[in-house]
Amino acid sequence: MILTVDINNTSVVFAVMDEGRARFMLRLSSDKTKTADEYAVLIELAFRQSGFDVSSVEGAIISSVVPPLTAVIRDAVTRVTECSPFIIGPGIKTGLNIRLDDPTELGGDFVASAVAAIAEYPLPCVIVVMGTAIAMGILDKSGNYIGGIICPGPMVSQEALARGAAMLSNVSITPTPQVICKSTNSCMQSGIINGSAAMIDGLLERVEGELGEPVSVIATGDWAETISPYCKRQGIITDREILMRGLWMIYKKNKRT
Repeated sequence: MILTVDINNTSVVFAVMDEGRARFMLRLSSDKTKTADEYAVLIELAFRQSGFDVSSVEGAIISSVVPPLTAVIRDAVTRVTECSPFIIGPGIKTGLNIRLDDPTELGGDFVASAVAAIAEYPLPCVIVVMGTAIAMGILDKSGNYIGGIICPGPMVSQEALARGAAMLSNVSITPTPQVICKSTNSCMQSGIINGSAAMIDGLLERVEGELGEPVSVIATGDWAETISPYCKRQGIITDREILMRGLWMIYKKNKRT
């Protein structure tokens, strides 16, 4: 079994992958004040409570968009598993053709998700990650990663509203029964959920217009299951494990023999 780890701005997600399927997942907060020892204790405790034998982990791989946490989590994983993890970046074989001005700018999360999408979904394809940012990665019909789009995510939008407008406060990111609402808080909730969904719909339409052909759409990230149902776009596939499967595939490409 392989331990896959995704470090993002909100959380650090761990998954034990067995033949490409997640047997166990753990989500910890992304806390730059925690030490490797503290993370190691939390990981070991979660393994123990879930009945997993740490010795069954034969390797590990990490993707990270939070550089200050990368070494901390790497050290924690090494201590728990006694395996030195691969880290997505220069020198790691992915098989992905990245057609960006600077390919090193592409985060390991999108690299891994793209590898899994090429293997499993029709192309061209748009991967929509709904997290701290709502970010899209676009794969053309040949499986090339040709670019992306980055917008504020729902929590960022909510916090910006509360911070920038004196009469608005923090609200939970919760869907409302109607689009048109009758209280300030519910109006904010409707705007965040329906506004995010409408933005995604509009961007997908423009992406297809630019490509000149329809695309398959894969939604993932912390808010995918909250926002996707409010998109008018038909056929959006929510896949919470696409990133972890991609990491597992990349691990297999780089496994030391």
